[in-house]
Amino acid sequence: MAQAVERLEAALPILRSLALLVELRRGQSVLGICLKALGRFDEATRAYQEAMALAERGGISGAIVHTRMILANLYHDLAFYSAAVDCFQPAFAVLQAITSSRAWVEAYCDVARLAVVLGNFSEAELAVERCEDGARRSTLWRHGVTARLARAELHLCTGQSQLAWSLLEEARALTGDRAHLLPDAGRYERLQRHFVWATRGYDAVKALERPVAHGRYDLVDALEGRIFDEAVAHIAGEGSEARTPALEEAVKMGLLGPVARVLASGVHHPGIPERQPGESTAQLVARVYPHHQRAVIPAAVGLTTGGA
Repeated sequence: MAQAVERLEAALPILRSLALLVELRRGQSVLGICLKALGRFDEATRAYQEAMALAERGGISGAIVHTRMILANLYHDLAFYSAAVDCFQPAFAVLQAITSSRAWVEAYCDVARLAVVLGNFSEAELAVERCEDGARRSTLWRHGVTARLARAELHLCTGQSQLAWSLLEEARALTGDRAHLLPDAGRYERLQRHFVWATRGYDAVKALERPVAHGRYDLVDALEGRIFDEAVAHIAGEGSEARTPALEEAVKMGLLGPVARVLASGVHHPGIPERQPGESTAQLVARVYPHHQRAVIPAAVGLTTGGA
C-alpha cells in the first residue's frame, strides 16, 4: 500500500500538468483510499477533498456523488459528524436527479448508517427505503445484500432485533463465499457475527472462523469487527475491564465511528459509559471523547431538507 501511495504521488503531478482532469480525479480518489488504509487520515482527507473539487469542476454527477460519499464516510469513521453531514447534503439533489441504482444502494446505505448514530430514525427509515428501491432496480446480488444489511441494522438500532435475523440469513444465502466482493464486507461480517451471538451465544461466535488478521477488510472494517468481538467477550465475562485493546486502538487512531456503530446496534462496550436519557450514540461519543470537530452534533443528516 505504501508503494502504491509513492507511485500515485509521482504520477499525479504529471496528470495535472497534462490537464487530464478525469484521470487526476480518479487518481486522487485512489490515493485517498490508500492513505486511509495506512491510517494517514489527514492526508486521506486532503486527497478526497481534491478529488471532490475536481468532480465539482468537471460537473460529472456520478463523480460528484462518489467523491462526496467517500469523504463523508471518512468523516463518519472519525466521528466528525457535522463534517460528514455537510459533505453528504449537497449530494442528495444530485442523487435524485441521476436515479442510478448503484448510487442509490451504496449512498443511501451510508446515509442510513450515519442517521442511526445521530439518533434520527425517521431519516434512517427513508434512507433504507431508497436503498431498497435501488436494489430492486439493480437486480445485482450484492446490492440485494447491501439493502438487507441496511434494513437489518436499522432493526437492531431500533430494538427490533427479531426482525433482523431473517434478513441476515437471506444476506448470507445470497452471498455464499463471495463476501470479499461486497463493498461493505466488514459490515456484513460484523452483522453476521451479531446474529450468531444473539441466537446461539458467545461460544458459537468464538467457534467462527475469522479471516487472518482481518485481511479481507480495510483498516476501519477490521477494527469495527474487533470492537464488536471485544464487547461481546466482556458481556460473556471473558474479558478484562482493565484491558480493552481494540477500543484503545480506536481511541488512539481517532477512529471512533466504528465504536459508535457497534454501540448503536445494541452492543454495549464496557469501556464506554452508558448513554444518558435521550442521548444519541453520536452525542455519547462526543461527551466521552471531546474534540472540536464534535463540538456540535447535528440532529439529522438533512435527507428531507437537502433537495432530496
